[in-house]
Amino acid sequence: MISVIVPAFNAANTIHETVSSALNQTHCNLEVIIVDDGSTDQTGTVAARLAESDLRVRYVYKENGGVASARNRGIAEAQGEFVATLDADDLWYPTKLERQLQRLEQSGPETALVYAWCCWIDDDGNVTGSAPPTRLEGNILPDMCLGNVVISGSNALTRREAVIAAGGFDESLRSRGAQGCEDWKLYLAIAERHRIAMVPEYLVGYRVSPGSMSDDFEQMMRSRRLVEAEFIAAHPELALQFARGETILARSLALRAMDRGQIRQAVKLLTNHPQGRAAAGLASLTWLMSGAIRRSLRWSRIHRYPTAHQFLPTSRPGQAPCIR
Repeated sequence: MISVIVPAFNAANTIHETVSSALNQTHCNLEVIIVDDGSTDQTGTVAARLAESDLRVRYVYKENGGVASARNRGIAEAQGEFVATLDADDLWYPTKLERQLQRLEQSGPETALVYAWCCWIDDDGNVTGSAPPTRLEGNILPDMCLGNVVISGSNALTRREAVIAAGGFDESLRSRGAQGCEDWKLYLAIAERHRIAMVPEYLVGYRVSPGSMSDDFEQMMRSRRLVEAEFIAAHPELALQFARGETILARSLALRAMDRGQIRQAVKLLTNHPQGRAAAGLASLTWLMSGAIRRSLRWSRIHRYPTAHQFLPTSRPGQAPCIR
């Protein structure tokens, strides 16, 4: 069985579609645990109705403690051998869990996590772009130091015992004003101990909305640096990889700041990191200006993959064909 953990905070407008995309998986030997993290809107009402309509859904309420604590509470409640977290505004393609479980079984017991490719979706579930389609597998800890290969907290299918052994999601980042890299930190810890596998298909719809946690650029950088510091202490040989990864993240966030017209924020991101002086020169300006071209090329590639365009479920919860 797969336990799907859905942390939710004031997600009344999106949680029905999100949970429906889990319940309409072709692999239906699953439970969906909605963890309401102290919502003040109608999230609890919508979640309760979902639980009434499908016996696989459970609703858990807790005081607000952040996304990491909500995920950990769901994992503690989970009964499945495998765990998949799904943020309350994201969507899954119907074969997501089936394809990942197949890949996990093919890869053997040393593999503890399987990821797929992610698309960006808007408020209507339409695909607006995609993450680079990486094919990294195996012992990829050095690659994970460069950045979060898994991309989204709604992507990974993991062995529950591996998540618990790695300590779950770090709830302390929130209290330190550094939310944002909880999932990356967990995946790094899993990559220390296990092999990673992937499914070369677009199976995750990652909703990009203004005001999300990842839009707080300074907090994201602070979160990354705290995670880096802990891992470099244990793996000093990977310090250069982490430094390169910080530059990559700074440039990525700078592109997003440029998209929003936040020029000063973009410049600050490029100058306030270990390779800042070099990044502030003409090369970085050229890199930023070419970002739109690179993303256009990436968008053209996504059309090779028909699974990228059909995230919204077409049937009601509980109505999907099941592979048991």
